[in-house]
Amino acid sequence: MEKKFWRALLLIGIAMHILAAFLMPLGLDAHVHASYVSDGMDDGEAHLEWGELRPDSPESSTPKEVPADDKWFAWHLIIEIWFTVFSASVVSLHILSLIGGLGCLATIFLVTRNLFDSEQALRLTALASIYPPLIRATGRFYQEGIILILITLAVYSIIRAARDSKFSYWWAIPVLCGVLILSFKGMPLWYILPAIAVLLVSSRIEMNQIHIAFIALLVQLVILYRNEVSLSNSDIVPALLSSFIGYFLFVICGMLIISKDESPSNFESDLLFRGSKMVAACLIGWVAALWVTEAVALEKGFFDIVYSFRNNPRYFSLLLIPLWFSRLLKTDSVGLSTNNGENKIVVGLVSALLVINILVLSTTGTTGSEYVGSHLGDEITDDEDLLFVSDSSLAMHRLYSIKFSMDPDSDGESIGHWRSNDSGWQVELLECNKLTKVTWIFVFHDLTPSISSEWEEVDFEGSDKVSQGYQLYKWGGEGERCA
Repeated sequence: MEKKFWRALLLIGIAMHILAAFLMPLGLDAHVHASYVSDGMDDGEAHLEWGELRPDSPESSTPKEVPADDKWFAWHLIIEIWFTVFSASVVSLHILSLIGGLGCLATIFLVTRNLFDSEQALRLTALASIYPPLIRATGRFYQEGIILILITLAVYSIIRAARDSKFSYWWAIPVLCGVLILSFKGMPLWYILPAIAVLLVSSRIEMNQIHIAFIALLVQLVILYRNEVSLSNSDIVPALLSSFIGYFLFVICGMLIISKDESPSNFESDLLFRGSKMVAACLIGWVAALWVTEAVALEKGFFDIVYSFRNNPRYFSLLLIPLWFSRLLKTDSVGLSTNNGENKIVVGLVSALLVINILVLSTTGTTGSEYVGSHLGDEITDDEDLLFVSDSSLAMHRLYSIKFSMDPDSDGESIGHWRSNDSGWQVELLECNKLTKVTWIFVFHDLTPSISSEWEEVDFEGSDKVSQGYQLYKWGGEGERCA
């Protein structure tokens, strides 16, 4: 009966990944990286052509080329190879994302079966298949699925290396995986050295909750200092507490770690568990620092930022394999099961995960930005520019989601501009200075600005499937707007 339960759960999870790939819109970061790659394929140098993602002004953007500087070289190489073999488009990225998501599940199953048995492989893969951040990653082309593949291979290699009585070349694989993950996140590759040092230290100490909280706070402060955020910022403690809450929801509950395993530990299980706790502490501090940094950069209230970036704890997903392998390595461990004394907890949490996934999948769909971008791709000419009016904290990210949908090959000449609603963009249009070539205006769905009657509202394909607040206008006055 239990085997049927986990097999059915795995099939449901795979179906949810497929649905996510077809129903969910690409993530904003996916559009940004795709824009980098397509521009590099067009002219040999990867840039964002419409300006910084974080403009100096909180109300407007300045069009200029922003180089990638090879910060995400591994991630961009994967996308470039895919675009070369197939095509640069939203659809092709969804297919690549689905392959990555299903590849993650296959890797988990094969590695777990190799280390343990097919029963535990089925159960752990089934859990991963319904884990919301991984389904979301498949639907929005986020990196979590691919990173978890690397984490799984790294953990497998560490276990194999630990079982060798002498130095083993297995240790090279975790280092390579770590370098690739750093590249995926756009971080300096030399970070691998302190990461190795920290993990070596963690393998020799037993961390309690106080140690975890201290390390999380230390990591948070170091990142904030690097980001030039004041260390006396009043949001530091609330952010850390919020990150701990996120850890409880995304890891303790979401990964079913809340179920207990009283099996005796051993060297291998302790090695992984101690390393996992150190990584968890660092991630808690990192997520907290991201929230504070965004609040300062965007000049928004802290809780508004936590809501806008509520999915940031998805980064905890890389702990799924290390934490569960540390349990499975225990002596006489029963692993993941519904037949133990806590079967009600396991079944209850699994049911909750399924409900969350169903709610997300049933309320998602192509965004208005993608529909508008596709429409403009057929209508806009190289001598026409676009003005995007939005008060969103991620307005520039959304502008690039329009760009990739509009010009996936990055060979057009049109420029996109962003203005907040209170920036005085109506006056700028009349002055015909910076916005001389603007012929199209796209207003984000949460705004109702006053627009001159010379601008004609345009119905775009898909407008009936998104919020009625999305508004697209084209210049309809007599003659050129800025003659």
